Amino acid sequence: MSLSQEELLRSQILQTAQQLYQRHGIRKVTMDDVAKAIGKTRSALYYYYKNRDELFEAVMFSLIEDVKNETEAVMSREKGLQAKIYAFCFAKVKGFKKTKSFIAAIESGLDKEELSKYADMMWKVHQGMMQAETDLLKQVIGQSVAMKEIRKPDAASLDTLIFVLLSSIRGIRRESAIEGYTNLWQSGVSMLTRFAMRELGL
Repeated sequence: MSLSQEELLRSQILQTAQQLYQRHGIRKVTMDDVAKAIGKTRSALYYYYKNRDELFEAVMFSLIEDVKNETEAVMSREKGLQAKIYAFCFAKVKGFKKTKSFIAAIESGLDKEELSKYADMMWKVHQGMMQAETDLLKQVIGQSVAMKEIRKPDAASLDTLIFVLLSSIRGIRRESAIEGYTNLWQSGVSMLTRFAMRELGL
């Protein structure tokens, strides 16, 4: 299904703003800068986003959608639940270069006061990412239930399993950057996948 002109323009605004943020940092990018880069007036930009904060929030949530789509694509290439969960964990620990470089550019461009200002926003982004990842895992597990690969887990146990899985992935990703642990992340991902499969009855 083709996108409408309005949807195409909104996508162009978000992509352009993301590129400008990465190149110059949030502090230096104005609504005027984004409008000029896409060849539109500032008033046209304000039709979609009320201010810089709203635009930044939209960019961050579009990033969540991009990461979800990339992760889903990686998982779709695998056969069987265990392979899909391993692919999910691997992708999340390894991370996507585009996302990592963008976040790094954003954080390096902010001083302490600005980081504090955007702390609430980044928390909302984190929660949005957790929800997107939870939905994706539930979708894949639900497909395995429908194909009778596994028995349907009870809702509370599944929520706990996914919480432990996502929290562990973030822990492995953080600690694997520390000298002495850099070679352990792949075996950690394998162990985490086996744990998930045992909890799902396989």
